[in-house]
Amino acid sequence: MVKDEYTLVLVKPDGVKTRHIGEIITRIERKGYKIEALKMIQPTEELLRQHYADKVDKPFFPELLEYMTEGPIVGIVVSGTNVIKAIHNMAGATNPVEAEWGTIRGDYGREWPDGNLRNIVHTSDEPSSATKEIKIWFPEFEFTQG
Repeated sequence: MVKDEYTLVLVKPDGVKTRHIGEIITRIERKGYKIEALKMIQPTEELLRQHYADKVDKPFFPELLEYMTEGPIVGIVVSGTNVIKAIHNMAGATNPVEAEWGTIRGDYGREWPDGNLRNIVHTSDEPSSATKEIKIWFPEFEFTQG
């Protein structure tokens, strides 16, 4: 029997600014997944360094940090069977120009003249990263076996 799992969705500053929070939540709920936790967060450099620990030494990290601190984000913990893969697929390709229509990034993302990659959402890509990321953004969240 496959058990439910948890994943993290972050509606990034561009997704909040362009008012796509409700549409993203609606897509998640229409697929039958459960919203376990939801909050608006002003990301700090400390939280972003934890979240993007594997990218801190990359040359693009300062731009990523600038982008992710442009405004608030909305953090969402979602649960369901195979939810990590499903939500990751629902988000679409990282680059919005390459994302398929019908995905969140394909429908709402785009390139901007400043060169920063603004792609609306972050989604966890595997169980270990989902657990780690949920603990960063939702330290108060209690995982239950379901």
